[in-house]
Amino acid sequence: MNKGTVRQRLFTVILLVSIVFLGVAYGMAAYKFQWWPYLLFRDAHMAAKAWHVRLMPRDRYRPDLYYQTRHTNIGISRYNKEKAYNGFTLFTSTSAQKAFLMSMDGQIVHEWHLPFSKVWKNPLHTSSPPVSDDFIFWRKAYLYPNGDILAIYVASGDTPWGYGLVKMDKDSNMIWKYAGRVHHDVDVGNDGKIYALVHWITTEEIPGIKPEPPLIEDGIVVLSANGQELKRLSITEVVRHSDFSSLLDLPVGGRTGDLWHTNTIEVLDDQLADQFPFLKKGQVLISMREIDTIAVVDLDEEQVVWATRGPWHRQHDPDFLSSGNMLIFDNRGHLNKKDGVSRIVEFDPRTMETIWQYTGDEQDRFQSLLRAAQQRLPNGNTLITESTKGRIFEVTREKEVVWEFISPFRAPNDNKIVAAVCWGQRFHPDFLNFEFNLKK
Repeated sequence: MNKGTVRQRLFTVILLVSIVFLGVAYGMAAYKFQWWPYLLFRDAHMAAKAWHVRLMPRDRYRPDLYYQTRHTNIGISRYNKEKAYNGFTLFTSTSAQKAFLMSMDGQIVHEWHLPFSKVWKNPLHTSSPPVSDDFIFWRKAYLYPNGDILAIYVASGDTPWGYGLVKMDKDSNMIWKYAGRVHHDVDVGNDGKIYALVHWITTEEIPGIKPEPPLIEDGIVVLSANGQELKRLSITEVVRHSDFSSLLDLPVGGRTGDLWHTNTIEVLDDQLADQFPFLKKGQVLISMREIDTIAVVDLDEEQVVWATRGPWHRQHDPDFLSSGNMLIFDNRGHLNKKDGVSRIVEFDPRTMETIWQYTGDEQDRFQSLLRAAQQRLPNGNTLITESTKGRIFEVTREKEVVWEFISPFRAPNDNKIVAAVCWGQRFHPDFLNFEFNLKK
């Protein structure tokens, strides 16, 4: 081998090493300063990571579906017939794609069941393929007096996790379906229009938002009574174009990219609008968990018209009350380890004064870090869904527990692992005008 050939090979090696070195150096700089092609590599990496998670073997009794509970008994453990608001309780659970209607003595008198895979054979609006039916459940259900029901499909182990909305009759026959990423909550106005929360992935930077994309953006959709989309609004945009745009300066979902994690929508009717003169009929109440904020959105003006933050943290299910007060499930704002970290708070939205609260005690600890719901009943009692403990219970104004249900849906080999009860609602018997498919 002559000297020219050696020099040529040495030059080639040095050139290749230099290219590799410069490539690594540029890659490090591109990552730090987000130069081209940073976004391409970042998105590809995140997609590959998500796909890897989807392919890994998964446990049906995973922690986001089933939780440790202190309650090993099941069914009705307390019931004071004289003090409880007697009726039927509708609830959903992470154990199944079902809604259950239960009598006061704990008997399931009716249930609805319609698997996602039967509604959408080849869904185009979810990840491809979607997670299996074992990891899909109904997050919320809305019951009509004739037994028709709206059900929100939610997936465990997918992002976004909203899988759609379906209306079915009392016998679980599908009436219509809406292939949108509906999640968390749905409500129906007096005119029959349907109001729901949706979310989607955005890869575009959002002005004023510090977390970099991809991000989970939330929205509000309005549907006709037969499930046709009439309107769609971005939560970010209704905040931005309002007097409450400073909410964009609050730290949002930077760790997970879940900006707002909007978890409630409630439409104001005539009665509620009369109790709150600063609001109008047709506006909607929303709850943004990531910034501990509840707000009212005017759908015609497409902006937030009222918002507040209070002494709560990671809240769920705020409600306007006919008294002019508000009721909210404060998941993590009661920092008392003896009682549990959750509480129910009734407050005056004008003065922010706390009117009433329920916190539990050392013997009856109260805590649900995720999900959960509350309902003020006509007799003044409050129905509480303690989701991650698999418990629904009713308390009086004096904080006496007068009815309590403990979910029977457990892991097969551990009675202390219970499926979450997503949400519960009590109905007066006169509200229901359909025949039950009585379960024995």
